[in-house]
Order: sequence, then C-alpha cells, then structure tokens
Amino acid sequence: MNNIDMAALLLTAGIRRKKVHKILSHYGENELTINDLKEIIHSNFFKITLSQLHHFYEKSKRIIDWAEKAHIDVVDFQHPRYPLSLRGIEDPPLLLFIKGEYGFIRKEENCVGVIGTREPTDYGKEIAKMVGGYLAKKNVGVVSGLALGCDTGAHLGCLKNKGRTAAVLAHGLDMIYPKENRNLAEEIIASGGCLISEYFPFEKPKNYSFIERDRIQSGLSKGIIVIETEETGGTMHTVNFARKQKKKIGCMKYPKTFNKYSTLKGNETILNMNAVPIKNYKDIDDFIKASN
Repeated sequence: MNNIDMAALLLTAGIRRKKVHKILSHYGENELTINDLKEIIHSNFFKITLSQLHHFYEKSKRIIDWAEKAHIDVVDFQHPRYPLSLRGIEDPPLLLFIKGEYGFIRKEENCVGVIGTREPTDYGKEIAKMVGGYLAKKNVGVVSGLALGCDTGAHLGCLKNKGRTAAVLAHGLDMIYPKENRNLAEEIIASGGCLISEYFPFEKPKNYSFIERDRIQSGLSKGIIVIETEETGGTMHTVNFARKQKKKIGCMKYPKTFNKYSTLKGNETILNMNAVPIKNYKDIDDFIKASN
C-alpha cells in the first residue's frame, strides 16, 4: 500500500486512522488496484461506489502531486524515513507532510519538546528562548508547535544558537498559523529544520487538530520541558500524551514571587505529578541525561 492508497482511504468518509492501520497491517506494502481498495472498504462495512472511490483516489493523487511540487515530502508509516519514535505511540500518524530537513527528528533521542502557554509572562518568554538556545548548544533538536508565546521563544532561542528545530502544525502545510509566524517558519526551514503536519494540504486548523498534533510533539521527543502553563489548555494535553508515551517530563520551577500569575498555575500541578523541576542549566543537563 503506497501513500496514494493511504491518502485515498483517509479521505473516505467514516474510515479512521486506526481502521487504516488495521488494513495496513494486513496488506503491508502490496500494490493495490482501485478495485482492491473498493473490496477493502466493503469488507470493513463501509459502502462506497467505484465512482466515489475514483473521486477519492484522484483527489489523493492531486494532493501528493501538489506536495511534491511544493517541495513537501510525503512520508507514510511504512517508509524507512518515517520517524522511529512515532511508530510506537498510540494512534501514530499514517502520513506525514514534511517541509525542510528532518533527519534530526528520525530518532527521538535527538530531540526535546519545549512547550507552554501562548500568553506567558515576559520572564517566561525569555526562559523559553533560554531553554531552546541551551538545547541547541547541546546539539539537541527542539520540537514545538509554532504558536505565539512559549513555542515562538523556544524556536527563536534554538535558531539564534544555530540549532535545528521542528514545528508540528495543526493544519495543512499550504499555510502558516498564526500568520505572525510566517517569517519564523521560513527561518526554521532555511536553518535546517522542518515543518511537520499529518493534515492534508488546504486543511484548516480546528480545535481537535491542535489536540491531535500534541501527541506528535511529545512522540517526536525523548522528553518535554514545560515553560509556563495554565491548569487547562493545550500544554496539558501534551503533558498527558507524554505521560501515556512514558516520556520524561520536565517543568520550570519559578521563584515564589511568580505564584500570582495564572499562567503558572499549571506548573505547580505538573511538578506535583513528579515532573523534573528545572531551575538552571545543570537541571537541563540532568534532564537530557535522564531522558536518554
């Protein structure tokens, strides 16, 4: 089954990733005809006409063709360049659209996720840059989500120190969200990093897609470091995914004078979950070693 076959199945209404994974485990790398796909879909209790399947198949070919022309690699679950660390997570992406150089993310031991709120304190913004920059100096890739706030700081700190960083996006790679980070996205690619998404080109960001992409951020990383977070929100989703994936979790521990800020309430919660408290560079060094 090639990436066009996988895309066609994913485009077929009602067929979820887990079902396609089950189909994939049965058919493996065998080349399939469109009639094969029709029989597969029917055997899994989904009704579809040959005309409808032709539509999805042709659409999948157009998507793959567009990606290639846009210099976007389409890496399916069976491909040898598929990141090893994602293979073992629950509900791994079937297809990855990747723009830029991604050799550094193919093994989880090369990367640490740096995450946090979109509205950190000014101090938190600087901490995000510091953590991203220090990881770069240690030749550790930085994985984040290109969001405003902590994500932006982590990417910028990494780039400033000649590191490589990966941004996991919650939409198709035909666009950049938020638009304020278009230049940052270009800089990430120009500096040897990459943009990654499991979503087809021209898919807009949705509330659920931001949650889904969080499992990829933690999945690509040997551990995650939380900069600042409220008690609810996207950062907590990533933390929960990291716990399920048995990844090391580190969390910035701030001076007590910062306790009044709501964007730090989640830090206390995470630290109470036995996350590794991080206060200085030595703590980051210890975190990197413990995550290996």
